Amino acid sequence: MSDADDFWNHPYYKMMKKVTSFMGQWPYQSMRVHLATAFITFSILSMMLTVQLSAFWVNRRNIEIVLDCSVPFVTDLILLTKYVNNCCHYNMMVHLLEQIKCNWTILPKNNGLHMLHDYSVFAQKFVKIYMTAMWLSCASYISEPLQERLTVHLLYPNVTLAKRFSMPFEFGPVDVDTWYYYLWCATSFGILTRLTVIGSCDLLMFTFAEHANGLLKGLGYAIEHLPPHDECESDDECYEYMKRCAMIHGRAIEFAEKVRDMYLWSFFGTVGLNMTLMSITGVQIVNSMDDWKKMAKFVVNIITQIMHLFMECFVAQRVMDASSDLKETITSAKWYNASIKTQKLIPLMLLRAQNPVVLTAGKVIVMGMNTFAVVLKTAASYFTVFLAMQ
Repeated sequence: MSDADDFWNHPYYKMMKKVTSFMGQWPYQSMRVHLATAFITFSILSMMLTVQLSAFWVNRRNIEIVLDCSVPFVTDLILLTKYVNNCCHYNMMVHLLEQIKCNWTILPKNNGLHMLHDYSVFAQKFVKIYMTAMWLSCASYISEPLQERLTVHLLYPNVTLAKRFSMPFEFGPVDVDTWYYYLWCATSFGILTRLTVIGSCDLLMFTFAEHANGLLKGLGYAIEHLPPHDECESDDECYEYMKRCAMIHGRAIEFAEKVRDMYLWSFFGTVGLNMTLMSITGVQIVNSMDDWKKMAKFVVNIITQIMHLFMECFVAQRVMDASSDLKETITSAKWYNASIKTQKLIPLMLLRAQNPVVLTAGKVIVMGMNTFAVVLKTAASYFTVFLAMQ
């Protein structure tokens, strides 16, 4: 892979760049584009928030509608957490993206670079699956009222249904019956915008994390295939090779630690808010047991929420595993075939690899599959509390 101007148009990064550019999250965009996109995005979200707050206030004594209003409010908090985190770490993201371009040139072409390609291919597929799942769940959610109207129209032509939306909205003096389909399109676009902004923030995190994985795994492969020392040669090529590996090791750990520091508080907010979101949606599912159409919509909601949390914990687990595996790889390298000078480098690298890099939420929660299980268990506990409070 070259350092040409079209580096980020490579298939490994193309979708990530397109989605983040469209939502104003691509770090290489000009400040004018960032501000213009942010103004448009938050104008749409502000209008959505206005009609949602109006619906909340008008129906504040109806617990079912209050719960329906709470889900988008919590989702907006998740969006704000991720968006603000990206804005605060704008320079760090640019630095990491520049490091990604440089890191493609430091691994030996025939001794580790293929691992970076493999993990980049995985990241490419991961990004596509994630965004496709987000958009499909959004389409299913926003089209639920129209699906009901179409089904009733085909089966019971004489039955007239009230015109409603996928979530509670209050439009004040606007005649909903007259402008229903225009309002539905506008609110649906707002919901889609909300999820795409969240997704665009996640795509950058996925890209950084998988690049760190590829770099650590590529380094491990290079160390594991350490070339033997030839006493007949005047130059100690084995030592130069290991010295380069030590340099790559330092860069890989530094890169992974920067990813950890950048998403420290974003993970913390996401874990807490996702836990609340799943608990509320669980209550909505129980309350809509007699209406299978609503229940199906809420089931899609909770699956999307679980998927979102799973993706973040899964990526963090992969970083932790790649960092932990490096220690075992160094110890299993054929150091006994290396020169004495080279063997002295191995304990130094092993010492640095003793503490694996882990992505954490607020310096207290280690992100990983154990955390995913704990959050689900805690959300289930909150769900029973919320259910009892009704």
